[in-house]
Amino acid sequence: MTPLRRLAAILSLDVEGFSGLVEADETAALAAVERAYKRFVRPTVGEFGGDIFKTSGDGVLIEFGSAVNAVQWAARFQRALLADRQEHRPALPVRIGIVIGDVVVTEHDRFGEGVVLATRVQQISPAGGMAISRGVFEYLQGKTDLYFTGIGPCELKGYARHEPIWVWTPKVISASRARRIAVPDPHTQPSVAVMPFDNLSGDPGRDNFIDGMVEEVTASLARVREFLVIARQSAATYRGKSLGAKEIAAELGVRYILQGSVRFSDRRMRVSLNLVDGETALQIWSERIDAEIDDLFHVQDYIAETVSGALHPTIRRAEIERARRRPPDNLVAYDLVMRALPHLWAHRHDENDLAIGLIDEALALEPDNGRAAAIGAWAHAQHIAYNWANDIGEQRTRGRALLDRTPGRIDDDPLALTAVATATMLIEADLERANALLDRALDLDVNHAWAWTRRGFARVYAGQPDDAFACFERSLRLSPLDPFAFNSFIGIGLAHFASDRPEEAARWTRRALAEKPGMTWPHRDLAAFLGACGQEADARLALDRFTASRAGTTIATVRDALRFMNGALLDRYCAGLAAAGLDEREDIGLRAAT
Repeated sequence: MTPLRRLAAILSLDVEGFSGLVEADETAALAAVERAYKRFVRPTVGEFGGDIFKTSGDGVLIEFGSAVNAVQWAARFQRALLADRQEHRPALPVRIGIVIGDVVVTEHDRFGEGVVLATRVQQISPAGGMAISRGVFEYLQGKTDLYFTGIGPCELKGYARHEPIWVWTPKVISASRARRIAVPDPHTQPSVAVMPFDNLSGDPGRDNFIDGMVEEVTASLARVREFLVIARQSAATYRGKSLGAKEIAAELGVRYILQGSVRFSDRRMRVSLNLVDGETALQIWSERIDAEIDDLFHVQDYIAETVSGALHPTIRRAEIERARRRPPDNLVAYDLVMRALPHLWAHRHDENDLAIGLIDEALALEPDNGRAAAIGAWAHAQHIAYNWANDIGEQRTRGRALLDRTPGRIDDDPLALTAVATATMLIEADLERANALLDRALDLDVNHAWAWTRRGFARVYAGQPDDAFACFERSLRLSPLDPFAFNSFIGIGLAHFASDRPEEAARWTRRALAEKPGMTWPHRDLAAFLGACGQEADARLALDRFTASRAGTTIATVRDALRFMNGALLDRYCAGLAAAGLDEREDIGLRAAT
């Protein structure tokens, strides 16, 4: 009888260094493996169409009908395992290899090339992550938000040829800020960081103007899909520091550093640029550009073209997908918008009011400024979502009025599209529209870290936390030192809560609070998460910190503010707040009597 053969996605899983773990503590090692199998393997693979066909000690072999399902299950498994780690004990170091290959099928087993290759690829996987073959990587394109890094051709035991391998790890989920967050290997993917340009004019009033230019240059470069561009907010943390190009490149995980300075003379400016190889610290290109200040936006386009050509000579000029936007008519309005952004990102009530005031000034000068209207709508949405508003209805009305001023004016602006998507999410609870806007932003700039963060929140609100993790991870990789990164930590916490891991959710929320001193609204999240896991005393403390400046807040007002969450998540969240002591009735006040 001819054996049955088929092409399948094969996943091989084992525990790295299992013999050593057994030698150190046999009982604990065996218990950890059994716990992982019973809780996170056997009950879940069926949801993804997986079929376990072999187990052996610390190893498991699983067949999937879809490579996408295999990869998604692997990511979900590794995250769950990481979140389940026991106190003072590291997570079980599981390696996973996934390939697409030919297998011979029997009733209870699988044999053949696909099975052997999966076990070999598994041996290259980082502990806590996965490794995939070229066939899987190519099949995944456009079907997942997981971020894989190519590590080049690798030697596989028993194979004469070297096979290209890609790896993924969720280690950013457990990394401390003291450690460098993983980013794509600069040797396998060309990458660049645009440093803050030095202001040589001696006039601090020019700083916002220069920062705006750097942001636009960074966004233009990011449209070149052949290399990765670190977000401006991470690069901006090096302003005024005396680190050399090698040190900066190593910390950010990039190959190239673009440095610049700007001098002003009346209405003219001179921009001096240097492109440095971060590995050798050698200058490989320089340019000096003289221009009228009013030609700022033409200069940005020219810089983007010139630098991309120096980075990647094979990229043709036409492959820079440039946003053909009309330069603002009023540079004062542009400056006001740039000044508003740090206040918006501070995530504090008084700072948000300042952002709204600056946006109102910008719109008075330039009523058709779509970016200003978009960011203003975002600011009003924050008033709602963080329970700063005394009148939520009024804030919704003002936000909607600004949203109505954006159509046709922001179609080529990823930042503005992200802002409108956020406001649409929080004000209108329209996740479908928000996702369409985010897709447009990422089509224009696939490296836009904030768009990835907002996409992550949209996934959580829609009840898809597993997909959300991938978005937050990608945002953190694209901008590892971003002062706005705390918002991804908030999102990771909410995704854990949506995955029924409230203790892990609380840990991530505390980390966000440590990253951004002065914020109070995340204490609402913390109270809900701690209340959900029965830590009532700590939950009440968190609730007190949240309500201290929000007299009259009740579960009813929270429900109104957070109506963009799916029903099951919102019910669980409010139940946690109730356990923390927040009252349902608006006429009682802050908390139920104890």
